[in-house]
Amino acid sequence: MTFANSQELQEGILKSKIVELQSALFFSESSSIVKLPTHVISDVELDSEGQIWFVIPKPAMQIEAFDKEIPAKLDFFKKGKDFFVKVRGTAFLQTELDEANANAELSEEMKVRMSDEAVIAVKIKIQEFELVDNTPKPTQNWLQASRSQLSSWFF
Repeated sequence: MTFANSQELQEGILKSKIVELQSALFFSESSSIVKLPTHVISDVELDSEGQIWFVIPKPAMQIEAFDKEIPAKLDFFKKGKDFFVKVRGTAFLQTELDEANANAELSEEMKVRMSDEAVIAVKIKIQEFELVDNTPKPTQNWLQASRSQLSSWFF
């Protein structure tokens, strides 16, 4: 029996959490004067290299005005879930769809979405991520809280 190394295990957990959440806020962290606006994204796909693919509405400005590689952040969330995922990496604006169409791992549905003239495809190469547990902490009533506070003072 073989065991995945810790990085493969972390990537597997990250992929499953992102697929479970599906929705994220996409932020450009570019220092450029011309920046992409923040977008709510959904229907993301991940490839075997751990890259995240999605589409955003095509900016009103000419796409050539934007850098093709920009630092970016994704905050994945879903109402009712007790965790969220923060991802930082490099976003690659896919102006030519050759790479996306050649990627056999992307669904046909995603390729059709990417071919729409009103959107631009984005690929994020993950550099770091954080899985945040947002489980509500059990609350103590005021009597229990007072008792534990008093005991910490005197003992």
